[in-house]
This record gives sequence, structure tokens and C-alpha cells, in this order.
Amino acid sequence: MLNATHHFPALSTKPYGQRLAFLDNAASAHKPQVVINALTQALSGPYANIHRGLYFNSAETTAAFESARQTLATFFGAQPEELVFTRNSTESINLVAQTWGRQHLTATDSIVLTEAEHHANIVPWQLLQAQIGFTIRVLPHTLLANPTEADLTPYLQGAKLLAITAMSNVTGLKPNLPTILAAAKSHGLTILVDGSQSAVHAPTHLSTVPCSLFTDFFVCTAHKLYGPTGIGLLWARTDMLNNLPPYQGGGDMIDTVHLPTGTTYASGNARFEAGTPAIAEAIAFAAAADFVTSLGWEAITAHEAHLADLLTHTLTDLPFLELYSPPATGIAAFNIKGAHAADVATLLDQQGVAVRSGHHCAMPYLKALGTPNCLRASLALYSTPQDIAQLAAALQKTAKMLL
Repeated sequence: MLNATHHFPALSTKPYGQRLAFLDNAASAHKPQVVINALTQALSGPYANIHRGLYFNSAETTAAFESARQTLATFFGAQPEELVFTRNSTESINLVAQTWGRQHLTATDSIVLTEAEHHANIVPWQLLQAQIGFTIRVLPHTLLANPTEADLTPYLQGAKLLAITAMSNVTGLKPNLPTILAAAKSHGLTILVDGSQSAVHAPTHLSTVPCSLFTDFFVCTAHKLYGPTGIGLLWARTDMLNNLPPYQGGGDMIDTVHLPTGTTYASGNARFEAGTPAIAEAIAFAAAADFVTSLGWEAITAHEAHLADLLTHTLTDLPFLELYSPPATGIAAFNIKGAHAADVATLLDQQGVAVRSGHHCAMPYLKALGTPNCLRASLALYSTPQDIAQLAAALQKTAKMLL
């Protein structure tokens, strides 16, 4: 078993004087001390704005910022010029919608989303749909795990884009991406993959060989991957980036500026990084990637697989629960039968157990599962069997209080 808890100072918090079992990692993960140190060091100096100054502090900060991009490119199996720094996955998807979408979609076109998407991969497309008028087709969540070509063709045929999660933030459902993406490409679709959850639990290979994702756009966020908030990534090949219009205007994304017209723009990823970026956060994001690499994906995946299986078996043995997740995903969605999720979450909190309740920014998926809200317990590399045992004991006590 991986023993990583000691790297995360926030896990020593004792809510109401009790041990903390933090099981809301699908919302945001805690930060290891090395990430906190990297963020502090970047702000402590030598610090200055990047790409503009000829003096020492600016040169040093610029080098650290671009080194972070290289570190993250290696981590994601990509090239540094293919990575655009954004605020988070949400901004990355909005960027694609407002650039690629505006450039390629018309009122007579269709795009494909899935029932299992986070709102961040639904609403940006709906906003664009309201402006342009294209059709949104919805792949049912029941087709995602084991689809056939015949299942997928009615949704994909004639469409222009597939935007799909690699792992549900609600249930941990993992769509069969090799089958789905290959089918989408055979029908000529452009593909966006939301890797916000998946990038935390397994290695991602984008443009390097072997390539595990046959995709055009990939998005993820740092704060779920043990990094800071306010920083995320959009990946696309350089030729794709060069053919997209700017998303925002400002400093750093220009080539030359002329008045009243005639401004020209930078090429590649620089075109989409307007203004002063989240410099320290990017450096700390790279520190998070280095931390995960130092632990090793083999150790992380083995540890999490063991705990995911334990979580499934533990919750399955509680007869008063209604479970919504597939087995052993590492994200367990459930309710106590006859009790409101918010009431249960409040009572669990009083016993030192942190879980999420509500619709998890996935209302269409919850509706398809037959419930307006549920509880969610989600694992991370620092999770332990003791966390799961504490959850089970707290659920048993809570059920006796409410039922």
C-alpha cells in the first residue's frame, strides 16, 4: 500500500476534534508540501512578470514558467508548444467552443455530448448553440461503457464534434474511449476529451507514441491533480492551434498592433495566453506533476485499485444504501434510502467524514440515474483503508439516527 498521507499537511485537520476522513477528492484534491513550497518560492523570488523584461528577475521567472510547461508536456506525453495554460478545464472548453465552434459550426450542424458530462462540458456548447443554432445530440450514459458501432452510428453520423468525459465526476464511469473515439473519427468528427477526473488516476499520453487518446482537444485542471487552483491546460496539436482565431485579446498574444486596424497575432499556444498568466500557479502545477511522477503511476494505480475495490465492497455490504456507481471506480455515488443527501452529509461531517452531496454539477446525469441528488465519496492517492472504515461506521450511525 502506498503511504503518502504525510506529504499533505491539510489532512492533519481535526474537524470537531476528530480524525479527518477526506473523501471529496473528485471536487478538489489536497496539496502536498512540495507544491505549497513551489508556490511560495515562485512568489518569494526572484519574481517578475514574464516574457517582457530583460533584467535578471524577469529572465529567471520566465525560465521557471516555461520549464513548468516542459515538465507538464512530459507528464502528459505532449510537446510544450501544444499546451495552452488556462484557468481550469472550464475555461479550456469555453476556449474551444468560442474558437473552433464559432469557426466550424453552423445552424444546420450537429454536435454530440453525453448524458454523463459535467456542466462545464454542456453549458459552453449550449451558449454557443443559442447564438448559432446547431443541434446537440445526447449519447445516453448506458451506452458509454460497452458500446458497439451500431449503437454509436445514429448519434455520430453527420455530426461535427464529440465532446466527452474520460471519467464521470459523479460515478467514476469510464466511457470506452478507444471504441467511441475510433467510431467518431471514422465518421469524421472533431473530438474534445475532458480529462479532469481521469488525469488524476492514470497516465495520459497525448501526442507521443503510444498515443492512448485519439483526440483533437484535451482539457484538464491542476487543482484535482494535487496542484493549485486557477491553472489548467488545453492540449491541441500546433497545426490545430495555428488555425484557430484568438479567444481573448491583450498582451503576449499579439504579433504587432496597429490602429485603427491591422493587428496581427502570435502563432501556436501563445495566441491563447492573453495577459499576465498564473505564473506561480503554473510552476506549482509542474511541481504537482513531478510529485506524482516521483511516487510512480504503478504504485498509485495499484493503491487506488485496492481501495476502490474495498470501497465498493464496504458500501455494498450496507443494505440501507442505494448505489449508483459501477464497481471499483474509486468514486462511489450513493444515498441512504429514505434520507436526504444533505442531511446525511451534515451528520457525516460531524463524525469527521467529508463527502460531497448535491447534483455534483451534473444534473442531466443525476436525472438519468433517477435521483435529484446523491452523496459521493471519492478517493485519492493519499486515501487509506481507515478512511473507508470511518465512512462505513459513520454511515451506520447516521442511518440509525435518520431511519
